[in-house]
Amino acid sequence: MPVIEALKKGSALERVYIQDSVSGAFEVEVRTLCQQNEVPLSRIPKSKLDRDIHGNHQGIYAIGALVSYRDLETLIKVTLMKGESPLLLLLDGIKDVRNLGAIARSAEIFGAHGIVIPSKGSAPINDIAIKTSAGALLHLPVCRVKSMQSALDLLCRNEVEICGADQTGDKELSGVNFKGPCAIVFGEEGKGINNILKVYFDHHFHIPQIGKTESLNVSVAAGIVMYEVFRQRS
Repeated sequence: MPVIEALKKGSALERVYIQDSVSGAFEVEVRTLCQQNEVPLSRIPKSKLDRDIHGNHQGIYAIGALVSYRDLETLIKVTLMKGESPLLLLLDGIKDVRNLGAIARSAEIFGAHGIVIPSKGSAPINDIAIKTSAGALLHLPVCRVKSMQSALDLLCRNEVEICGADQTGDKELSGVNFKGPCAIVFGEEGKGINNILKVYFDHHFHIPQIGKTESLNVSVAAGIVMYEVFRQRS
């Protein structure tokens, strides 16, 4: 079975789809391999499989990844070995592919070492995301993790400061020191950052604004934050 072989080889996969009626040892093997490789798994009805795949799909198919996902801990260590101060963007629940692409574009332009996305609940890195990023997603390391909490645990163990960016933050953007190793968390538009993640914050900041509009688009906010980080580090 090609999908099983791809999972066992650790091939770069964006997502695996399995028919929702599949059960037993085969389903357990697929689920276990997806968890081990941090590949998102979606259960879908046979009707959707039939629409998506013409011919014999055997109840499962996978979409190949357009980028090679990096290991987060390895990325941190390599950055430190180069004598650089790690700068990472963690995207909590960013589901719009254009926002994901635009954030990646700002991150790459202003010198981030990578972005981190969860294996579930994140926009896929597809053609639209890559086009919106102006190709930045093909150059900027992307780490896909089991969860944002697991990523934050790892970052804390590696002495990376965690900075949360949303309008509920008690500090202004300019009042945060971004010169040391840091990871900046951005949340989903309208919902913000998950409260569970806020316990990890060393700094919680907002972008000052005077207009009547409720808030900035998340990709615009990320661009403003990244410029401030670039300014400080320059």
